Order: sequence, then structure tokens, then C-alpha cells
Amino acid sequence: RKDYAAGLNYLELRNREDIVSIPVYANDTYSYNEDKEVNDAGDCWNVSVEGVIPKLSSVNHHLMETLERGLWYVLAVDGNGVVHWCGQEDALMLFNTNKTSGRSVSERNGTSFTFTCIQDEPTSYIENMEEI
Repeated sequence: RKDYAAGLNYLELRNREDIVSIPVYANDTYSYNEDKEVNDAGDCWNVSVEGVIPKLSSVNHHLMETLERGLWYVLAVDGNGVVHWCGQEDALMLFNTNKTSGRSVSERNGTSFTFTCIQDEPTSYIENMEEI
């Protein structure tokens, strides 16, 4: 909802069942990026959220397939602990994966993922997430 008088936007969670929580390694494999660019159409923001989901397993398979077949809004936490609302109605985030299994450190036996989109506005900061 938009409060035009105060210039604020409010999110309203209507169905908690529609939230997909992704288990990621909480270390150097997770990153949030938002880069502003100017192109022929004007200002735009390239937003990406990257990470690694641990373990290749049948449990994660259904989650991966659901995410790969859709376009999404994403709540992402940056390195400062600030929550960002990523994606817009006309520019939802696309989910891409790379599954690896091996013995070296770079082969983490998991699924590397990236959510990406190009928005015409910067991401929105979200406060008071404790209630969710």
C-alpha cells in the first residue's frame, strides 16, 4: 500500500504460505549487489542476489524446480543487515542455478544460485521484519 501523504510504501503480507525461504550458507558465498546504470531508456538498477544452497538432495529438488519456473519478489539482506525488497511488478527477479558436486573447495556440493533483475527504481528498504 502507498501512503501518498507521508511518501511511504507499506507491504501487506496476505498469505504466509506463499513465502519461500531459501537455506543458504551464511558465509562468503552470499552477496547482494545493486548497481545503478544509465542506458538509452534512462536510469536503471541492476539487482542481483547470489548464494549457495547446501547439499544436492531430493529435499531441495522440489524447491529448486519451483524457483526455476517462476519470477519472484525477493527480500534480501545486505552485508549491513539491512533488508531490501527486490523486484517490481513489471520487473520480477529471475532465478538461475548451477549445481556442483566434487572434492575441491570450489566445488561446494551444493547449488549456486542467482536472482537477477533490472529495475527502473532502486530497491526499497524494509524495516520491522521481526513480525514475519
